[in-house]
Amino acid sequence: MLLAGDQRLLREINARAVLDVLDSHEALGRPEIVAATGLSKTTVALALRTFVGQGLVEEAGLDHERRGPAATLYRVDPEHGYALAVDIGHVRVRVALVDLVGRVRACAEQALSAKDPATRGSVVARLAAHCVTAVSQDTGTAPVAIRCAVVGLPAIVDRDHATVRHVPGHEKGGTALHDALETALGCPVLLDNDVNLAAIAEQRTGAGQGLDSFVLIRLGIGLGAGIVMDGRLHRGASGGAGEIGFLPQPGRPLGTESVGASSLAAAAKEAGLPADLEPHQILALAQDGDERALTVVKELAGRLAVLIASIALLIEPQKVVLAGVAAADPVLRRVQRYLAERVAILPIVVEPSAVAADAVLLGAAALARDTLRDQAFASAVRAAAEAGDLPDDAEHLEADLDPREADDARTL
Repeated sequence: MLLAGDQRLLREINARAVLDVLDSHEALGRPEIVAATGLSKTTVALALRTFVGQGLVEEAGLDHERRGPAATLYRVDPEHGYALAVDIGHVRVRVALVDLVGRVRACAEQALSAKDPATRGSVVARLAAHCVTAVSQDTGTAPVAIRCAVVGLPAIVDRDHATVRHVPGHEKGGTALHDALETALGCPVLLDNDVNLAAIAEQRTGAGQGLDSFVLIRLGIGLGAGIVMDGRLHRGASGGAGEIGFLPQPGRPLGTESVGASSLAAAAKEAGLPADLEPHQILALAQDGDERALTVVKELAGRLAVLIASIALLIEPQKVVLAGVAAADPVLRRVQRYLAERVAILPIVVEPSAVAADAVLLGAAALARDTLRDQAFASAVRAAAEAGDLPDDAEHLEADLDPREADDARTL
């Protein structure tokens, strides 16, 4: 099938190619952009002139190391736009303000006293305002506008990134939280499951870098998995992929939680420990040598190993990454030993997470930056195309370039 489009579409594709190349480097000269895109030197020059005029791209000095005349360096302007990353946990809220190149410019956090949508919306808005003020004071400019936000929370979020699925005893479901956040922030909001965002962080900067497939298993108050297949996060048909805490376990009724706060509380009670202990508290007791806690840790490690073996049989990921309580040495070592001794036929690689404890916020920041970039680039290309500022093949316009642009072009 032959694909075809009008000249405006071609101009938009060429302009986006210029922006994408710039976005993948700290700064580039025009010759490198021409080489990377395959576009004519004048098409690149005029596209750059347009985006500099819009404020999306800025000049970043001269490259004096090349032969011939020094070439102007260009980069995406970090100050052109800002996005908000949010981690709404069980007991606190954390936010980070991210610029257009992905740098975290300010952070803030606050304990969460209530979980109704209005309260969470107001807390996020207050923390966001604090970050905006901090960046404004740092740059000496007027308060910046937040163009979009990505919010992670311990809930099943539908693929529309707005609807929370109802889970008995947890979220009520619906779009109430999404709507409250959009009202409070005044910008588009994307909701996502917290473990999915942690998996994105692991893929970008952690143990999942360079892998086509891996599974992140994160245990805190609850248990969840972030599944990456063919290099992409797998959310499932309606956002529920990764709810592995309910996978069947030997001797446990189908549909009951096998690993999580309630099942660990029951195991703690059976071992003679207080039933209200959280997973990290049980782990601390085990590390201090408490035999009752060690019994619970052994049971936890066995159940995790069964879950990992089940996942490996189904999708055979290149690696399974453990995070949270599951990554603690007493648990990790027992899981690895259990798998090696009982299911050695499966080539299962289990490693601890290589991302800091704020993995959810880091994943939200990465996704927020991607969303911000796509918004900013699409808007700039569309505005330039509507104004007729983007050429499709502008070789004949080289005479219109200023002398410095012409010198740069001739070095090619």
